[in-house]
Amino acid sequence: MVKSVLMYLLAIFTMYLIINQTILSKEEEPKVKFELADKTIPYKIANYSWGKRMKDRTTFKDTFTAIKKEVAIAAFEGDSVKIHFSKQPENVEIVEHSATKKSYVYDQYSKGYGDYTFHIGSKKGERIYEVKGTWKGNNYFTYLIKLKIL
Repeated sequence: MVKSVLMYLLAIFTMYLIINQTILSKEEEPKVKFELADKTIPYKIANYSWGKRMKDRTTFKDTFTAIKKEVAIAAFEGDSVKIHFSKQPENVEIVEHSATKKSYVYDQYSKGYGDYTFHIGSKKGERIYEVKGTWKGNNYFTYLIKLKIL
């Protein structure tokens, strides 16, 4: 009798832990900050999936179109863009969009500070950078920033 009661309590406790850690978990979404030579770069969130909340991927085109209309932040060849995440992602992917093509940008993890940094190329003109951070559990955020290389 005591053994069956203990097994029953253990089963209830296990179910509570599973539900608490998955469904009821209110894990905070990561915050991000983009910096270029002590200036904060404004960004837009193109799409995301965090826990049970998900933004439809079809809005990526709308967000991309909206950021094209915004004023770009001035930058120079070789400048570094620093990305500060409040919660360290497992993977970061950075893509540069120009008027005619898109290309992957080298990204680098600086272990000392937990920041990502990428350098701006030599081609002049407006560029949109797509930064996708991926965390555990298929959680991700895709951010868009716009720069004008002078």
